Parts: sequence; C-alpha cells; structure tokens
Amino acid sequence: MQPEHLQQILGYYLEDAQNHLVVIEQHLLNLQGTIENPKLVGELFLAARCSIVGGASMLPISSTYISSIHKTGFCIADCFQVLQQERAVEVDQKLEGLLLQVFHTLKELIEQLKEPSELTDDKATQAIAQLEPTRKALMVHLNGLVQRSHTENHSESAIALDSTEDVPSLEDLESVIDELSMDNA
Repeated sequence: MQPEHLQQILGYYLEDAQNHLVVIEQHLLNLQGTIENPKLVGELFLAARCSIVGGASMLPISSTYISSIHKTGFCIADCFQVLQQERAVEVDQKLEGLLLQVFHTLKELIEQLKEPSELTDDKATQAIAQLEPTRKALMVHLNGLVQRSHTENHSESAIALDSTEDVPSLEDLESVIDELSMDNA
C-alpha cells in the first residue's frame, strides 16, 4: 500500500477514535447516570471495542503498539459490558477513578499516533506495564461491586419474600371471616 494511503487510513482512524473518546469520557464522568441507560452503555461498549480496538487492527503501525491499544480498549469495553449486565452496581469514586486512569492511558496512546515516527515498541510496552496494576485493581474492584450488588439484591429479595409470607391472602382472610361468622352465630 502507498504511504499516502497508509497516512490517510491513520487520519481516518484518529478522527473516529478521538470522537469516540470524547463521548466515552463524558459518560465516564457521569458513570452512575450512564449505567442507568443500558442502551447507552451498549453503545459505549461498541465504541470502545469495535471502533477504537477494531479500528486499531487496521493501522499500519507496530503490532506491539496495536496490542497496547487493544489491551486498554478491551479493558474499558469489558467494564462497560459488565456494567450493562449488572445495572444494580453502585458506582463509587474508586471505580470512576480507576476507569478514568485506564481511559487516559488509551487516550494518550491514541494521541501518540499523531506522530507515527515516535511510536516505539518500548513506549507501548512501558505504557502497558504502567497500566497493568491499575487494570488489575479495576477488575478486582468492579468484581467486588458486582458481588456486593448481588448480595444486597439477594438480601432484599429474601426480605420481600419474608414480608409477603406475613401478609395473608384474600382466601385466608375470607376463611377467617367465615370462622368468626360461624362462631358468632
């Protein structure tokens, strides 16, 4: 492929990815409100996974650099997927902070694409090495929030079941009324 075509592909990718990054960042800053709309979370998942990660696969750059974009993009996409499925998760500042750290790494990797001559495997490897503890902490924390929401939902369901057992049915009330009527007769 001609160098001008490769540069054109990179330009299209950068424009598209940066548009998606702006939208993703806006919704990360209001994450609790965002996860209340599963359709929106699905769209954000697709933006991260298909547009940003998938588009990077077509770029004429180092496979190590593409791998670093994939790893950060998949991390964000995976979180959106979990949040779409687990809408009862209570978002906290730690979750938002960790997600934003991963997001800013992705944004930085994409920004660096503007100067392809400066893209090195060392930079990509360093970015992933710095990101790894944050990525692990994010996954552990998100898993903990999901577990907590399951426990709380299970407890609420058990309480609701207990309370409905205490409320007599209409048939029970009718039978008590009939018994009282017979006793008084």
